[in-house]
Amino acid sequence: MDFLFSYIALAEVYVLLGLSTNLLVGIAGIFSVSQAAVFGVGAYIVAQCLMTETMGFVPAMLVASLACIALNVLVTLPSLRVSGDYFVVTSFGIQLLATAVFINWTQGTGGANGLPGIPPPDLFGFALESNLHLVMLTTVAVALGCLAFRLIMRAPFGRLLRAIREDELAVAAAGKGVLQAKVSAAALAGAFAGSAGGLYATFLSFIDPVSFDLDASILLLTMVVVGGARTLAGSIIGPFLLLALPQVLTFIDIPTTIAASARQLIYGVLLIAFMLFRPQGLAGEKL
Repeated sequence: MDFLFSYIALAEVYVLLGLSTNLLVGIAGIFSVSQAAVFGVGAYIVAQCLMTETMGFVPAMLVASLACIALNVLVTLPSLRVSGDYFVVTSFGIQLLATAVFINWTQGTGGANGLPGIPPPDLFGFALESNLHLVMLTTVAVALGCLAFRLIMRAPFGRLLRAIREDELAVAAAGKGVLQAKVSAAALAGAFAGSAGGLYATFLSFIDPVSFDLDASILLLTMVVVGGARTLAGSIIGPFLLLALPQVLTFIDIPTTIAASARQLIYGVLLIAFMLFRPQGLAGEKL
């Protein structure tokens, strides 16, 4: 039962990340491969706040979300000057820079050794230490995130983002605020990623740079592509499906030395296969 609760809690954290990535890549058409870096900033901020007892869990989550909003806006601003392949390269560089900071800033991030012993989250003085309590917390967070995502997509703002993705020049010619819409989408995506980072840090009680490197960003993109970009259901299906994959591999006699490489290989094959044969994903809109 503890294993099931752990799986659900971790998958729900990645659902929030899926919503963040889907909002940028699927809805707004801003193809970024640096969302794991924003995710990591949220995780490290919450971890440091709790470990140093600077503030409680809820204020720390608020600070992490605000910091990730600001960071994601700054990261996305280059998309206003460059587009397509150029922005992919830009976000790739930002991801590599963030990973280097996570590894080398030992005072703030613990360096390659990471930060162990992160306290569990607390609400109104009650520590959420059991897996059941953590599942309840992540479930509430995911429910709020999904509700916000759905309301955004049904609002005029969501339709504006989809129009920008299809033809940015036409939207600008119609007098719509392309700049404001992109910045707002980046801010919302940053809030989702920062919240996910805080939940991730307190759930595992240990974080290190490996969780926020380029492979993690590719995993997020794979989740969105496999689940289905541009839809709420796709942001939920992708994380639950891909996080179950490592557990399936445990039933196969694979040496532990190549298990991680095997997972990355399967993720890559899935990404290529879905892009070729079903680009809309399992629950995505027909393209």
